[in-house]
Amino acid sequence: MIRRLIKSSKHHSSEEKNNENIFFVINVFGANLYEKPTLDSKVIKNIKIGESILANKTLKISQTIYIGTRFQLTGNFVQVKNQIYSGFIHSSDLTRFKPKLEPIYEDISIPDFKGKIIQKTTNKRIEVFNNHEYEIEEEITTYENVIHTYTNFGDCFEHTCLYKYMTLPEVYHQLPVHNPKIDVTPKGNFILMPEFIKKTDNKYDFKGRGITRSISIIKNKDQQYLISSLDCP
Repeated sequence: MIRRLIKSSKHHSSEEKNNENIFFVINVFGANLYEKPTLDSKVIKNIKIGESILANKTLKISQTIYIGTRFQLTGNFVQVKNQIYSGFIHSSDLTRFKPKLEPIYEDISIPDFKGKIIQKTTNKRIEVFNNHEYEIEEEITTYENVIHTYTNFGDCFEHTCLYKYMTLPEVYHQLPVHNPKIDVTPKGNFILMPEFIKKTDNKYDFKGRGITRSISIIKNKDQQYLISSLDCP
């Protein structure tokens, strides 16, 4: 697992911004503000999760952040200039969705992009495994921006969150939100990012922790991304 120190920020509503020049920091570790439009440049400061920035312009300079073999986050640089600071932010750390920040442990908060609840439904089905029939129950909660499905397999539980409008970098930054793990140390409290293992076709697998046996990002046939995790107490 990867750990980085983060601090809380202001609370926001989950409504989407209409101004195309306004972005919000989606990375739970914050967004680095670079002196020049390159990842090798000096870091001026780190802008906290949930904070808004007004983009001066988006440059046609693309650079890739490598997470692991066959998995990278590609983005452009957004130029930021205001009365407090000026510099450049890699677009993979930003989103146009305005999050609602939820405190989860002392000085640590995570963003909530679900939006308002639209409906809740429960489905039951029969599945056959090893010549035995099992009744599977699913609880589906549809939000404005996310569809959450909770499946009870008896000994294990599966959670899936379908992010209807988000890109791969945006969904990647939801991994520690979907399955938050906190490392409490004398030097501070750390949120842990699941460690990337491998990519197979349309599936990105990450290392589970604790009761979480597995966690993955999957691209479905509609070109949408979902996070799926399997918990076995």
